[in-house]
Amino acid sequence: MPRNLTNGYKNNYDMATTSLIVFDKNIKQKKYIQIVTQPKEEEDGLIVVVYDMDETFMFKQGADQGSDPRNSEEEYHTELRIMAAEKDQLITNYSTNHEWNPEGYEKVYKPKTDQDGSM
Repeated sequence: MPRNLTNGYKNNYDMATTSLIVFDKNIKQKKYIQIVTQPKEEEDGLIVVVYDMDETFMFKQGADQGSDPRNSEEEYHTELRIMAAEKDQLITNYSTNHEWNPEGYEKVYKPKTDQDGSM
């Protein structure tokens, strides 16, 4: 499972990761998600895993797995980030491979902390 990316923008598996905060209209609250990809080993395409994260971007519960026909993680994440940035959903400081972000876009998310600075 991915880990918090605040220490160097890498997840536990050093995989391409895009982090988003989206508003879920069905449950009327924010959802924190990380989308991780890796190339398929024996066929074309990518494995795409969507992790449900808590508000500190730590793994919360289950994940959904799918696939994408593209062979390029860069192409997949670049297109995803363009669409997410247009909706102000892309969180750049919890995503890897910053060169794939839309030019000039940066959105830093800082989790809320208690008064003593702990989560």
